[in-house]
Amino acid sequence: MRPELPAVASDSPGLSAGSPAILRRVLAKPGMLAPFLALDRRVWLLALARCVNTMGFSLVMPFMAMHLVEERGTSGAVYGAIYLVAGVVAAIGQGIAGEASDRIGRRKVMISGLAVRSVNMAALGVAVLQSAPVWVIGLLVITNGMLRAQFEPAASAAVTELTRPESRVHAYGLQRIGVNVGWAIGPAMGGFLASHSYGTLFFVAAPATLLAIFAVLPVPNHAPSTSQTSSQTSTPATAEPAQKTDPHAKGTGAGKVGLLDHLAQLRAALRENRVFALYLVLVLVGSVMTVQIFSTLSVFSSAELGLSKADVGLLYTVNGLFVVLFQVPAVALAKPWGMRRALVLGAVLYAVGYVIFGASSGFGGLAIGMSVLTLGEVVFAPALSDTAATLGDPERLGRAFGLFGLMQSLGVSLGPLVGGVAFDHLRSDHLVLWSLMAAGMVVVALAYSAFGRRYRVFDKMAVG
Repeated sequence: MRPELPAVASDSPGLSAGSPAILRRVLAKPGMLAPFLALDRRVWLLALARCVNTMGFSLVMPFMAMHLVEERGTSGAVYGAIYLVAGVVAAIGQGIAGEASDRIGRRKVMISGLAVRSVNMAALGVAVLQSAPVWVIGLLVITNGMLRAQFEPAASAAVTELTRPESRVHAYGLQRIGVNVGWAIGPAMGGFLASHSYGTLFFVAAPATLLAIFAVLPVPNHAPSTSQTSSQTSTPATAEPAQKTDPHAKGTGAGKVGLLDHLAQLRAALRENRVFALYLVLVLVGSVMTVQIFSTLSVFSSAELGLSKADVGLLYTVNGLFVVLFQVPAVALAKPWGMRRALVLGAVLYAVGYVIFGASSGFGGLAIGMSVLTLGEVVFAPALSDTAATLGDPERLGRAFGLFGLMQSLGVSLGPLVGGVAFDHLRSDHLVLWSLMAAGMVVVALAYSAFGRRYRVFDKMAVG
């Protein structure tokens, strides 16, 4: 019978028995790789699930804005509005899915979301091939966003529970590698195939999403008990004590809580931990700016610089490959630098990449900008997750990551609308357009620096 409690990696930098055997034999040596190889086997499997899931998503979604603008004649504001609604729905879904994963289990929430999402992918393919009205495609995109949101808080909570605090930044870095291997494969395939028939891509994405279920199966369905979680997870830096409830209690009360009850609990959690609430505001603003590489950039590259779908897909492959290559050394640098410097440096590198986009006249310049930006991403993204795990309630990690994902999704939903409106008004002033995006990331960098200095939360984080 599969054990339900996680086999957490040992304190030593050596390899755990749960690490993949071939990697232990080939790569087991002191250095940057050892902390990754020491992670629980199920953390690796969650990274694999993210890889397969992302590959299916990135096959199709980076080209949706291009399809709507170029082939269906919609404006940047229209596709921005579609993604806004999709993101708002996804944000609400993240909060509810996080609570649900605390109550009914991580594995159940992830598997149900992946299964239904594969059906949604196939429906999107039919809609595109049949030239369905834009509002029909919009509804399906919104549904897809909600289903995608169902996976993330449960997966992030499971990663946290399967990892010791001092190894969390490596575990989140590994998840980023998994996501970006998917990004390296998906857009390259999608860009090539979309040149022939964009609609058929969805019938490749649907089975790929189903395959991710097999990697999720060994993950524990329920979180460890309160005492075990507390011993494996650091206490929130500023959280006040609060009365806890058993997230897995059976009966008429605990397992049957409505949406209004969930929202009341979330409001109470934020009141009890105001520093975490402030951090979530910073996450929201940062997400609005970082998502521009997936919304505004694809339309800009095609409509203004004349790149083909294949070239746009290759551009996103550059992003994915660079994350895979540089995520391990970036996590190693985060140890001596600390999370505050990682967040500030990451945001500044995003800004530099955006300026390069504005000065570019073709694929080469965009690839250089994407490379610089990706160097920022590999230090920025794992630090975000590690900070959320540190500031959130260790006994309700599903809730913590549900709130974290909710704010990220809100930012991701607002981003395309902000970028779409800016593109509509500044599309001919390339440098002004992207300098505006860069200025937003500079504001994010300054905000994280001030937040860290004011509350000293990053000084209390276990990064080594």
